[in-house]
Order: sequence, then C-alpha cells, then structure tokens
Amino acid sequence: MIFTRFNSSFRGAVQSWRAEIHSSDLESIFDRSRTALHDLLSKARGPVLRLRFILCFNIIFRKIVDEDIIENSFYFCSDAVRLLAISQIIPNIDRAFTKIQNSIDAFIHNGSGWVLNEVEFLDVHEGNFREIAGGCSTAKLPSNLKNKHALLNLQCSNNQCFLYAILATLFPQRANAHRVSKYKSFLHSINYSMLNFPVTLSNVKSFEKANNLRVNIFGYADNLVYPMYIGKPNQREVNLFFFDDHYFPIRNFNRLLRQKTNENHFCVNCLSGFTRKTTLELHQQLCLHNKPQRLSMPSDLSLKFKNFNKCVEHRYVIYADFECLLSKISTTHPDQNRSFTSPIEKHIPVSFAFVVIDNYNDVIFHSYDSGERIIEKFFSALLAISRKLIEEMKRVSEIEIDDTTSYSSYRCVFCREFFDINSIRVRHHSHDSNHVIGLAHQLCNLLHKKTFFIPVVIHNSRNYDTHLLLKHMPMNIAKDINIIPANMEKFTMFTLDHLKFLDSYQFLDASLDALVHNLNISNHDFKIFNAFFADNDSAICLNAKVFSLTPFWMIFLN
Repeated sequence: MIFTRFNSSFRGAVQSWRAEIHSSDLESIFDRSRTALHDLLSKARGPVLRLRFILCFNIIFRKIVDEDIIENSFYFCSDAVRLLAISQIIPNIDRAFTKIQNSIDAFIHNGSGWVLNEVEFLDVHEGNFREIAGGCSTAKLPSNLKNKHALLNLQCSNNQCFLYAILATLFPQRANAHRVSKYKSFLHSINYSMLNFPVTLSNVKSFEKANNLRVNIFGYADNLVYPMYIGKPNQREVNLFFFDDHYFPIRNFNRLLRQKTNENHFCVNCLSGFTRKTTLELHQQLCLHNKPQRLSMPSDLSLKFKNFNKCVEHRYVIYADFECLLSKISTTHPDQNRSFTSPIEKHIPVSFAFVVIDNYNDVIFHSYDSGERIIEKFFSALLAISRKLIEEMKRVSEIEIDDTTSYSSYRCVFCREFFDINSIRVRHHSHDSNHVIGLAHQLCNLLHKKTFFIPVVIHNSRNYDTHLLLKHMPMNIAKDINIIPANMEKFTMFTLDHLKFLDSYQFLDASLDALVHNLNISNHDFKIFNAFFADNDSAICLNAKVFSLTPFWMIFLN
C-alpha cells in the first residue's frame, strides 16, 4: 500500500495522504494498511512525536430502488487521535479502525438498504500537535475584563505563571500583589515537582492530587467565560483564568461573571447565576455531580402550550400482551476469528390477551387465546372488535342543549384563557355523548377534531412484540399501513388502517415488574385487575417471583 501526498497547508504543518484500495474486504484492508500507516506516521521522526491524525475511508455503497441499482460514496472518519510516541502508533491505529468499523456498521444498520460495494481509497490527515500551555509573555486582558478588577496579572517572565497564580490565590498579598517576588517565600509550601513549564492542562490533575487542591481553570471566547478544567470538590479551591497563553489568578469570581443583572453568586461548574448564596448552595448539590459546562438561558423565559387538541382522551384504548415459548436451535460452530451472531433460541408466540377500555376506565371487552397461529388469531379478534368500535365512534346523535348546565361563561373550556371583547364564543359539545360541556373560542373548538383511530398499547413492543406481529402478520390484513421507524429493525409506531400500535415503554421507562411493584407499594386498589381475578388470587398474581412474566395490561390500566 503506497501513500501519496495530495494536500498540504500551514507551510506543511498539516498534510493529507491518500492510498488507492479498491477492495470490499474491510478486515484485509485493515491488516494490510497497519504497516503502511506505521511507516507513514513514524517516517523521519524521532522517538518522541507531537502529532494528531485522522483516518478516513471513502466507500461506495449500492442499493436497489425500483429495480434500478443506485451507487453513492460516503466518507467515514475516525476521531482525531493524538500521538506522543512511536510505540503508540499501532494501538491508536487499531482504535481508529474500530471507530470507523462501528460507524460503517451503524450506517448499514440504519441506512435503508445500502450495501457496501467497494472501499475506494484511504486518506490520512496528519498535523503537528501543540497542547494548550500557559506561558508568561506580554499578556494583556481585554478592557472589559480589566475594568472588572477581578483578575490579577502577575509579572512573570519564566513561564511559571501557573505556579505563582496558585500561590497568589493561596497566599494573597495587599501591596504589590502583581510582583512574583512577593510569593517566592511560599514556594516550599506546595509540591510542584511534577510540573513541566509552561504548564499544560494534562499536568493539572497530578498537581491537584499532590497538594490536596481543587483547581478550576476558565477560558474566554466570543465575550463569554467558559470552563476549561474543573477539578474534583475540595475544601481548598483555586480559580484560575487562562487567556493569551497566560494564567491569571481570579481574585473575585462573582465579579468576573457578573453582568448588568441582579445575579451576584455563580456556580463554578455551569456558570449559572443566582441572587442568593443559599440558592447557589442548593443548586451545587446537584450540579457538581455533572460535567462542567456553560448554560445559556433563553431571553424569553415564558412557555405557552397551544396544542390542547392533543390532550383530549381517546374514547377507546386497547392494551395487549403476548407470551412466547423459547425453543432451542441447533447451529454449527462459528468461526472464532471473525465477528459473528449465533442464534440460540427461537421465540414462538403461544398466547395473547387484550382488553378494551373506554374513557370511563371501564372494561367493555376482553379476549384471550392460546395455541398455534396465535398472531393470526390475535389480528382476527382485534379487527373484529375494532370495526364495531369505529362504527360506534362514527354514530352521530342529536346535540342536547341544556343552558341550565353549570359551566363558565368567562373562560374557554380548552385553553382556560378568559374571553375578551373580540372573542367569538361557541358551545363545545362532547363528540361521544353530544352533551354541551362548555363555551370555547371558535378556533379552539375547530381544532378539537374527532379522531377515528384506536390506540393499541403494548409495553416494550418496539424491542419485542412488534417483531412477532410483523413477522407473522397475515397477508392483506389492511388497506393502509404506515410506520414511524426508529431504525431498520425497530419501529416507534405503526398503523393498520384505524389501529395505531404504540409502545408504552417510551413514556413508562421501566420494566413491568418495577411498574407493578410501584403500584403495589402505593396501596393502589387495582380496580380493573381485580375484576379478572378473585381476591385470593390477586396477591399471588402481583408477585413477579411466582410468574416469569407479568401480564402487561394489569399494570397500565390502573
């Protein structure tokens, strides 16, 4: 494999190399390119490196669309990898290959039918690496920072500004505080043997550990202060400001961040401001467990909800669950030298149960069956009852107007806003009972449209039950089928005509065992569940240790 340089910039500090490949076997490409990459990155260099490199593969993919073959090329890159020694080259090349392999696998997994056809070429982008380090030069602060009088500019000429900034914070001086000679007598009080000057951010952690300190370093960009390095909590804390390759001790952190607001106390972890110190202390109990960041709050702090038509309860909801038997599968022994997925069990659906609940939380229908061809039986029973429910939903009866009904004449029954002089008020009636339930804005009333679909809710269906349904779905079961895919294998939602299949795990992020346990310890009455089981059996059925799986609908409906 031969690399040729095809681009160079910054007077050769950044270079790009390319090797033509034209092969489809990724593993053999990785094996063949290791030696060539090692020679390229170590060429004409000593044992110590200061490099960053990125590996990129240009890959041609194919897919069939309407009997036509479509080709397209995609560029897959590794992360920027840092090299400090020749001995690190091969391990870092392997990490870069792993990152690219994972990206390709994810693309194929989520790529709507793309198949790898050919790896066209490999690019290597390399550049000199210079770690951020603080030095002592003629650093000058911007006027807006200087006028805050929150930073101390030490007059240091030997690149030891980090060391003296630490001492200036731990041992503050009143007179001539900017002179480093004021702090030399305190050098014996700290251990700085591990520091290399100018000090880089990678040196700070070992310095903290040796001196039992917490060092926080902040940078400045786009007129904003941001955290560069935040140490672990410690009673001894030092805040430094890094600007123009120079470390400044922060004499007043709150003054540094204060703007023309009433915020006087700031969090060192997220730089959020608070009016009272007690509020800051409560905030830090949670914030200090997170990574450092700068939070930017929106100027408009008011939020308004408009889609009230999305909050209307459905007239009917169906809750379903399946049980499967696991049958062992006999397979050949896979090749241990290649990655593989070995099937060990086959999931065979053997039973289902579903209940239909109306908007009064009453069970109006339930069905259970077991045996062979259980998915077909499920769809047959589900479609039969759903057609009757849709006919009931389409039935229109005469509106009953009763002006003696008590409802507000000043506020909209939907948005709860008060009517003004220009508001057009209309009576809003229930689409199910045809009783007037209140006055509403004309627009709110128009947005409240009756829906003609029935949700079918199955817990964790995206990861399990949906695979059973789609794999064993009968032919010509529906005229209109729509899906919302999460990826090539998982569907967030799919519809069959007027049935909309949803996964309750998306908004109840816990196992059925945990959900039932939470209801049980809260002394819930389990009204619907108790309608199916006798009092003596209900306690046993709620115990997950007795049954391997808990019927889904008994948790969700209560």
